[in-house]
Amino acid sequence: MFKVSMTVLMTLGMWSGQVLADDDVGPRWGWGQGPGSGMMQRLGAIDTNDDGMISDDEAAAQVELVFAAMDSDDDGELTEDEYLSVRMGPGRGFNAARQKVMQERKKTRFAQMDPDKNGKVSKAEFMAAGKARFEAADTDKDGRVTPWEFRAQHRNSM
Repeated sequence: MFKVSMTVLMTLGMWSGQVLADDDVGPRWGWGQGPGSGMMQRLGAIDTNDDGMISDDEAAAQVELVFAAMDSDDDGELTEDEYLSVRMGPGRGFNAARQKVMQERKKTRFAQMDPDKNGKVSKAEFMAAGKARFEAADTDKDGRVTPWEFRAQHRNSM
């Protein structure tokens, strides 16, 4: 089922509208190892040129990778089942109540990404949603998302 690395899947939240959080301890916000390292690992996975920021090109490339990872039948469209079947983020998924909440959030996001309400999200619709998330995160409109903007956008999507 997985066509790309788990690092790519961990970054799904930022550019596809999915909040990434641990099942038991909540979001990870910090640098380094252990609790708190998840958010900066996601930023680092998207920041392919290691300049400490996410460019619009890096974000677009990441959204394309995420779409490919989710499109399990390679038909160029995501069904709700495909979108919901990918478990994203750190944690082992032992908290059933949290999983239920996260799946409901994902259902809401799927509906938002399907403006024509045909029950499928095309690559164009998915890319448009990713672009909108990037533009919302880029608060100073310089075409780059800094770690500060990245964190603020993540907090606002919860």
